[in-house]
Amino acid sequence: MRISPQSQAVYKLLLNARNQMNAKQMAQKLDISSATLYRLTDPLLEMGLIRKHTTYPYKFSAKPTDEGLSLFLLNQNEWFMNQFGSHHNNKNAKKESTSDSKEVRISFIQSRGKLMSLSADEISKAAKSIDLLRSGHELTADVMASLTDAKIRGVPTRMLIQDYSNDNAGQVSNWQKNGIFVKKTPLRHVRLMIYDASTVYFMSYKNADSEKDLGMKIKYPPLAVIFSQLFNEWWQKAEKV
Repeated sequence: MRISPQSQAVYKLLLNARNQMNAKQMAQKLDISSATLYRLTDPLLEMGLIRKHTTYPYKFSAKPTDEGLSLFLLNQNEWFMNQFGSHHNNKNAKKESTSDSKEVRISFIQSRGKLMSLSADEISKAAKSIDLLRSGHELTADVMASLTDAKIRGVPTRMLIQDYSNDNAGQVSNWQKNGIFVKKTPLRHVRLMIYDASTVYFMSYKNADSEKDLGMKIKYPPLAVIFSQLFNEWWQKAEKV
């Protein structure tokens, strides 16, 4: 689902507001009519990005950005499946000659724990590259072992850390000693993992309860290339640790 620039302006206004705002206040700030303002709130309410408080005159407030990102990802998942799900559902009907690069494969991830489990498997299969955008918090033993094996196979791992601090500096140093290339980057509000520039995982970041985070896996090289280019841009701008 697409959010129009006008609705984005409404959401940003509420994010920056210290208190709940009514339609008249918001309309004045944005220099639009109250009727237009109500229309612009509809997609935000539908996606769950804002709250409409029931007492009249109605007041609105924004949900936190981490919760908003989870809800946005969920809606994008649904949109993506509506647009491209048939490529996945009808794959058995395709000719055997159809290449993987023309077939969209999608699966959904419901928690950080599930993401870490899948990551260990993906890392063990990677043959060319592993690019990770993550928090900088502890890796599971399975994931760390898979990254060590990847180094032995000659597969480089680049890791961008969004939450680098004195608390995890020692841990990051240990990763570097184990052959992982690490840089720190500003907060991107998403977890991103790219394997062999062909498989992409992305998930919301810093939800209050990581078990409620939402994400998806997309196996579609043309899309993965775009994410790889984005990661490369972030990597070039990132700071050395």
